[in-house]
Amino acid sequence: MEKALLYKEWKKTHVFTLTIGVIGIILMVYIMLKLGRSFRMAGMEHLWDVIVNRKQFLFRNLKYFPIATALCLGMAQYFPEVIQKRIKLSLHLPLPEKKVILLMYSYGVGILTIVYLLQLIALLVFSGINFPYEFTINALLTIAPWYIAGFITYLFVAAICLEPVWMRRILITLLAIALIYLFFLSDVPAAYQSVNYLLVVALVMVFPFGFYSVQRFKEGKQ
Repeated sequence: MEKALLYKEWKKTHVFTLTIGVIGIILMVYIMLKLGRSFRMAGMEHLWDVIVNRKQFLFRNLKYFPIATALCLGMAQYFPEVIQKRIKLSLHLPLPEKKVILLMYSYGVGILTIVYLLQLIALLVFSGINFPYEFTINALLTIAPWYIAGFITYLFVAAICLEPVWMRRILITLLAIALIYLFFLSDVPAAYQSVNYLLVVALVMVFPFGFYSVQRFKEGKQ
């Protein structure tokens, strides 16, 4: 039954899943080609001046990709459940409702993890070849909040789509906007280094929201 449910999620989102995977790879290729051109045209001395003195981040183009991907994947996965009332059928499967939602979560988070990892591996390889170890660590610390925000965005989209009460949907949406905004307050490299653990705590706290929404749906809240 679990495999059937995961296959249903794949059939529902496979076109989008493959699309975001390709877009993620194309984005990384674009960034690497752009930086490679900068290496040749401006030289490494100029780039180091940009990085060290002007505190510019070379992988800035990645900034909004994680939340955009998570938003679109969440909509593709959960919006049909609500509009076409598929969620009723899913919750009537011979499985506990929490397990059904957990499997749906696992599918979405798994897809995002694969897409994000492909980008991170490409970044690590490129950075490891062209820059010292310290720069690579700094780059990871800089992009960490963006990718954590991606997972949080996905969880919020799930909770909003599954929530049966419109007023609660609005409140959750406002909370999502306010929380995700905090992840993008500064463009300074490694600005969130000392508080990254708090961002992970925020992710853990948002995780149960979808389960609460489904519980209200099961109770017939309108």
